[in-house]
Amino acid sequence: MSDELLYSDGQQLADSTRPKNRMEVLQAYGQHADYEEERWDPVKIRRFITKAASQLFSGEPNAKRYRIALDEIAGLPKKLMKEDPKLMESQPPLSELILDAATKHLSEEVLYRTPKESYEKILYDEEQAEKRLLFVATGGNDAKQAEEKQSFIQEWQQTRKEDEMKESELNSM
Repeated sequence: MSDELLYSDGQQLADSTRPKNRMEVLQAYGQHADYEEERWDPVKIRRFITKAASQLFSGEPNAKRYRIALDEIAGLPKKLMKEDPKLMESQPPLSELILDAATKHLSEEVLYRTPKESYEKILYDEEQAEKRLLFVATGGNDAKQAEEKQSFIQEWQQTRKEDEMKESELNSM
């Protein structure tokens, strides 16, 4: 992807059949997971399939909840086979279970963010961390630093409020 970004025009990149976000990656992976589960024994193969999808959202908010949900999905066939083998037939496809876990535990922003947007977010977060470090190191003694401190505090408060709102929206679902 980096070569395409550096050495091609924007139109060629836009025409690419590559997934545009993580949700599209999960949908494509879900089709593959369904194929593999039909081909092999679900009790044996499901843990391998879900393990591959578990790190797709590492570092994102609620990623741990998503991984826990995938772990529960992975253990489901073994549990159902112990109870009653016929229960396994009534289960939805694995792709549907994986997508449900992602939409339940992760925000739409995380699911539909493009790789470029993710990269820009990482850069922004690193810049904010450097500002915090600089502020702590200098102690904020002069007037210019005081202004920067005030704007930094306001920005921090705004992002904290937005994060709290997103968290409350997720918890209300």
